[in-house]
Amino acid sequence: MYGKKGFSLIEIIVVLGMLGVLFALSLPISSRFSSVLYLNASAKALASELRNVQNQSILQHKTLSLDLANLNLPPGIHLANNRDITFSPSGFPPPGKSGTLVLQNSLGRTKKVIVSSAGRVRIE
Repeated sequence: MYGKKGFSLIEIIVVLGMLGVLFALSLPISSRFSSVLYLNASAKALASELRNVQNQSILQHKTLSLDLANLNLPPGIHLANNRDITFSPSGFPPPGKSGTLVLQNSLGRTKKVIVSSAGRVRIE
C-alpha cells in the first residue's frame, strides 16, 4: 500500500488565502511604523544640522542660521512651523533667535526640535 504524500489543491488554496489576509492586515501597521521611523530620523537629522550650523558659526566667527528652505525631508514629513534659528559667533542664539521647530508626519504625529537660549539643541 502506498501512503498519501503531499498536499491537496484545497489545502494549498486555504493556506494562501490565510497568508493573503494576514498580509492585508499588516500593511496599515507597517505604514504607521515606517511613518514614525521617518519622523524620528528627520528630527535627529534636523537636530544634527542645527548643531552643525552652531559649530560652523563658532569656527568661522560669524552669525549663521539654518536655511530651512533647502531642508531635505522624506515624503510625508513637513515642518509645521517655519522659525528662523540663528547662532552667533559665541554659539549662543541671539535674543529672539532661539525656539522650537516642529516636524509633523502624515498621521499628525509631531516631534519638536528645541534650541534653548543657551544654545542647547534637544528633541522632544
